[in-house]
Amino acid sequence: MFKKFEMERFQSLYENEVKYNLSDSGNHPMSINQLFNEEEVKALLDMEIFYGYSKGDPRLCEAVSMWYPEKTSDNILITNGSAEANFVMATTLIQPEDEVVLVLPNYMQIPGIVENIGAKIINTYLKEELDWHIDMDEMRSLVTPKTKLISICNPSNPTGAVMSDSEMEELAEIARQNNAFVHSDEVYRGSELNNIETKSFANFYEKTIISCGLSKSFAHPGLRIGWVVADSSLIADMWSRKDYSSITSSVLSQEIAIKIMSETNKEKILSRSSVMLESNLQLFQTWLDKHDGLFSFVPPKAGGMAFVGYQMDINSTEYAHKLRTEQSVLIVPGDHYGMDSYLRFGIGSEANYLSEGLSLVSDSIQSLGY
Repeated sequence: MFKKFEMERFQSLYENEVKYNLSDSGNHPMSINQLFNEEEVKALLDMEIFYGYSKGDPRLCEAVSMWYPEKTSDNILITNGSAEANFVMATTLIQPEDEVVLVLPNYMQIPGIVENIGAKIINTYLKEELDWHIDMDEMRSLVTPKTKLISICNPSNPTGAVMSDSEMEELAEIARQNNAFVHSDEVYRGSELNNIETKSFANFYEKTIISCGLSKSFAHPGLRIGWVVADSSLIADMWSRKDYSSITSSVLSQEIAIKIMSETNKEKILSRSSVMLESNLQLFQTWLDKHDGLFSFVPPKAGGMAFVGYQMDINSTEYAHKLRTEQSVLIVPGDHYGMDSYLRFGIGSEANYLSEGLSLVSDSIQSLGY
């Protein structure tokens, strides 16, 4: 039976129907006028909207490769969002009966794809008592020479935890000993609240496949620009799969992405994200403190989201629908991660919007008698 992508389906149905969408895990998007001057806008308006390069505009591939040490354009495939990056990675690498170790919770796209392929899934969960870090002893016990792929999300969705260099080195060694690939979803890299950018897993292990894009840290989800970083032979294989999906990304989106990924703009946009998230996290923590004893919370180190446990006697999906229908606020239920009694709040919106949405969540909590 086909495994539906429950979280994405939930958000797709309701995120544009509510007044306060606090289900988004990215940062508030920017406008064309914030990126381009008048002359550059005119050039965009004069662009012919042709097919373009199916692998990705060489200028964009080059700009993306600069974010990864010792990588070149040959190691880059431009995709329609990181979702397509994940899809072509998994469908290229994984065959039925392959063994895949998944670090959960995560975006939950890879688990669904792998299940639909028919591979054998072995799960290991991040632990709140470890501040949402991987239990490396458990990981070492699960990975064997039969393991084809280890899939992680770093920085983590939904917890916002960030792996240290030593943790990545240890995981790389586990993978190397068993000749397994490591897939690292790094779409939140660059949105660290302490402004210390997380290193890519590609720095630590030769058989790494990176998926990333402009939707989260780079605050441009509507462009639908993502990418895969991998060995050039794997990139060629994934490119052939992409011929069956989207063929190519929009030339207009790629032109804007080239501007975003220039060194000057990249740093400005990522700095904007970090400042916004740091301020909003303080706002969110103040809101949590008003509900003393109701929530457990390990503050995120990166990313536009907050993952909290709660003590209310209600299922997380039931509560998310109650909040949606009664208060017109959308959040992500922990059920979508296989973790009831947790909720994911997006904290990357403008501060006033976030504050107003949280105020309505407080009204909902009060209506339940808490």
